[in-house]
Amino acid sequence: MKKYLLDTNICIFFIKGQYQLGKKVVEVGEQNCFISEITVAELKYGVENSKTIDSMRVVEKFIPKFSVIPIYTEV
Repeated sequence: MKKYLLDTNICIFFIKGQYQLGKKVVEVGEQNCFISEITVAELKYGVENSKTIDSMRVVEKFIPKFSVIPIYTEV
């Protein structure tokens, strides 16, 4: 099975319900989709600078849907 690393833009589109990404993620399986620590940081930075009140809650609910890939791991 293929694995997918979702970038920040794709995550934003997913959160906003655009491009049927929710359906596509279900098709490939949430367990096969990942986000990086960088994406998590970018999403949190974005909501800190957002004028939308519920943005932080939405992002905090979104992040646990996927396994987060660390920036650095020792081999």
